Amino acid sequence: MQTKRYTSWHHGFFLKLFRFLFGPWFRLYYHFSAKRIPIKKTGPYLILANHTAEFDIIFLDMLFDAPLYFVASDQLLNSGKGSWFLKTFFNPIPKSKSVADLSLVKRIKSVINEGGNVCIFPEGNATMNGGPSSIPKGMGRLIQFLNIPVKFIKIEGLYLSAPRWAYHRKFGPSKMSEITTIYPKDFKLMSAEKLEQLVKNHLSITAYQQPLGLYQGRNLAEGLHKLIFTCPGCQNLFSTYSQGNRLKCRQCELDAIYDEKGLLTLKQTTDNLINHDHLNLQRFHQMMLTTYQNFKLEYPCELSFWQDDQKRRSQFKPSIMKISKVGVKFKLGTRWIHYPFNQIFSEAIQVRTKLLIYPKKGPMLLVRFPRSISTYGLINVIKWYKYFTLKGETYADFSKRSAITFLGL
Repeated sequence: MQTKRYTSWHHGFFLKLFRFLFGPWFRLYYHFSAKRIPIKKTGPYLILANHTAEFDIIFLDMLFDAPLYFVASDQLLNSGKGSWFLKTFFNPIPKSKSVADLSLVKRIKSVINEGGNVCIFPEGNATMNGGPSSIPKGMGRLIQFLNIPVKFIKIEGLYLSAPRWAYHRKFGPSKMSEITTIYPKDFKLMSAEKLEQLVKNHLSITAYQQPLGLYQGRNLAEGLHKLIFTCPGCQNLFSTYSQGNRLKCRQCELDAIYDEKGLLTLKQTTDNLINHDHLNLQRFHQMMLTTYQNFKLEYPCELSFWQDDQKRRSQFKPSIMKISKVGVKFKLGTRWIHYPFNQIFSEAIQVRTKLLIYPKKGPMLLVRFPRSISTYGLINVIKWYKYFTLKGETYADFSKRSAITFLGL
């Protein structure tokens, strides 16, 4: 029986139609500039880019003269009409988010064998603070196995235009450009570890390295409490809120100002969000060390389940999520479902308001929160308890550990 193809002529046709109909609007609305990169006659290529915003794929698709087949979370491809649209016209390559997926390599190889160009965001997660996210191991081995040219792409300006934490768009310049291309002859004698470091070096890009201009708009800071979820003043956890251009706290007189350069000013000291977030995570770590025994968090949410062998996830149902030292609990109707931290294999954030939890046994959980809830804060609570309970460090050693070595994205 003939194997179904991943690539199709209509993907290229739809790409041209999309560019014609919507390209001018996206370029104008996001002040986007880029020089077209020809790959149609010289591909296939592996495209690697830094991940700054949820819609990076739209601009990357407009950058090349041939369609790209993106590696995307399988949850994005199993959620209704939007998923049908993506699969029909773009056919992304599905991957289990934050979970090792051995079948992914086979899918990527199939696309390449058909002459398709594959695009991967090695970081997996779009940045929360404007800095680079961690890159999982294995990228070097993947490059060696595929054995095709690799193009590195730099995305600039889109984070400050639409930070992952923000309620509102900011209006300022953005652009994409090619960093370099490496060919099989260049990396033939390189080890997988050296290739992996090369990827990290090329894609270690921050939103503040080469500022492109100002990012204007209304209520610039609204949503910032979803990133800075610990108060820089009183140190309390999940006490911050945002209003207008300011970050405030319900427990103290904190009054920090977020400006059009993407910088936050606190007590006459101005710094970027990367450094503010590092301090945020360190405050969180120190406060958890003193409160973890009695720590409790409870939020309303909606809960959905998804099994690997199902084509669609279940419908969202109203729930309540509780986190404490004993694990994560969800209330569905009159019953509670309990997941101890040692039974949670992996966790991730999807888009802005959803949390993915992969238990070691049973279906994956997709948890949707009101937009004001900090999913970034919640995922770091889960990370903290998992590390504290599972890594076997003494309390003294753990208390000395830098937060950014095990928290964040």
